[in-house]
Amino acid sequence: MTQLRALVADYLITQLTVLVDAPTHIRAGEDVTHPTRVAARRLRSTLRVFPELFEVPKAGRLDEELQWWAGVLGEVRDLDVQSGRLGAALDAVPDDLAMGPLRTQLAELVSVRRGEAVARRLEAMDSPRYRALDALLRAWRADPPFTAAADVSAKKASGYVERADRKTQKRLSSASRAYRRGAPDADELMHRARKAGKRHRYAVELAAPVLGTKADRIMASRKEFQELLGEHQDSVVAAGLLRELGALAGADGQNGFTWGLLHAREQAVAQQVVRDLRRYL
Repeated sequence: MTQLRALVADYLITQLTVLVDAPTHIRAGEDVTHPTRVAARRLRSTLRVFPELFEVPKAGRLDEELQWWAGVLGEVRDLDVQSGRLGAALDAVPDDLAMGPLRTQLAELVSVRRGEAVARRLEAMDSPRYRALDALLRAWRADPPFTAAADVSAKKASGYVERADRKTQKRLSSASRAYRRGAPDADELMHRARKAGKRHRYAVELAAPVLGTKADRIMASRKEFQELLGEHQDSVVAAGLLRELGALAGADGQNGFTWGLLHAREQAVAQQVVRDLRRYL
């Protein structure tokens, strides 16, 4: 009988290997930011969804350091995503509403921010903190610090998956209520629901050998749900950048009208996503 320890260990080791190998690829100029961030998310999700299986202090330390590293990696990736999103938005603006050197303003902002983010990433990889993280990742890969709670049938993984699903639904309900009240933290609560949804999806991936075809059905049913939550978060981040672009345009004596127009459109997108999510409540 396969034990839960073996099932979880296989998933962990796969993610840990991606993270251990990533710096070599990054230094070689390869674009592995996205798969590296995903590996970090999957690993953190496993620690959060299956907390009873790991020694608390060691799991807490790994989670904290992965959060730091994923944040460093995310700066570059997020700028690339937003650059593409806002570039496409500009393509859709009618000529009579495109006021000012819009593409130049966008390119300059992204270029400066991206250069700073790349420099911070390289600096981070050369830091004592990253060297300590690398040693931690290798130690976990060699001998994950499981507790006795992992010494049960792998079938027990389904219970953890169900718990992660309930948490996602609870967070989505809280976020939806916050939007109806017009609460200032509604966007943050929706982002928390998105993260919970990802943890549920990754838990299903981990437990797929136990869940069988049920895993495929769950993943398929959650695909649009996750896409909607991702669209909401991208829209919120885009709105923040658009506010900055509008302010910078005004400070330079340029017309910030178009950035304001796109900001309003992003707000409309976020609101529509919230309405679309009602069917999952």
